[in-house]
Amino acid sequence: MKATIWKQSLAVAAITFAAAGSAYAGDFTTILNNGARTAGSTNNPETDAFFIEGLPASWTLKNSVTTAVYSPVAGNTSQVVGSFVDSVWYESATNSYIIGTYFQLTNDDYGITEINSILRTGFADYTGNLSAAWTYASDIYAGAEDGYRLRDPSRSDYIASYNATTAGTGAYFDADKVAIRTDVSMGEDNPNSGLYLIKFSADNVVVEWTSNAVHIVQGASTNEGGRIRQDMWLSGFAVTQVPEAETYAMFMAGLGLMGAVVRRRKMAD
Repeated sequence: MKATIWKQSLAVAAITFAAAGSAYAGDFTTILNNGARTAGSTNNPETDAFFIEGLPASWTLKNSVTTAVYSPVAGNTSQVVGSFVDSVWYESATNSYIIGTYFQLTNDDYGITEINSILRTGFADYTGNLSAAWTYASDIYAGAEDGYRLRDPSRSDYIASYNATTAGTGAYFDADKVAIRTDVSMGEDNPNSGLYLIKFSADNVVVEWTSNAVHIVQGASTNEGGRIRQDMWLSGFAVTQVPEAETYAMFMAGLGLMGAVVRRRKMAD
């Protein structure tokens, strides 16, 4: 069931940087570009291919926004169920942007009891590689807890019943989206996510605050109290591809030529 979407309130996030220490076993890992889930996540940070310990001091924070999340369930649209922080960093050494996603569930009385997937949209026009990593949000945001790990990122929409064979055919591929599985649940003592990071080249792209940039999904489950599907769309940072200088110059030249042709036709008439 797709619920009616709610309202938002925005504030600048309070951020503190911890000095980056050892990177454990992990690093940014390239996300498979076929819709299949990218392997390597484990429940042990020392063996998790995606886990990094803190953020590098060389990153420059460009912007961060905190959003109060209201219940998407009809009749409860004035009730806050959580908090969402979206942030953008720039890494000059690799000329890359990194978008960080953090969600905390603060009240499970209003129809949302668990978050099973956090999807970021806006990559449809981006042609380069995307890579993912995560770290504990408590190292970055004041008042955050450690948080649930990133699991199996994929270039796909939310998949309720994943089949590896089907994924191998490219059937789940969605170039616009990156899906990150999670298990945020107050009842299971996982009230918030980790800080989920997506890294991409800054060449010919801009990152802008956009409505409906992030899709948060509670999956249906007959095993967990008959939970029904609920979802929320949040504003967040999205990527826009811009033309290369040469392409833009050719485009403008083409417009100029078209204008000249139109003028000649008007003069001939």
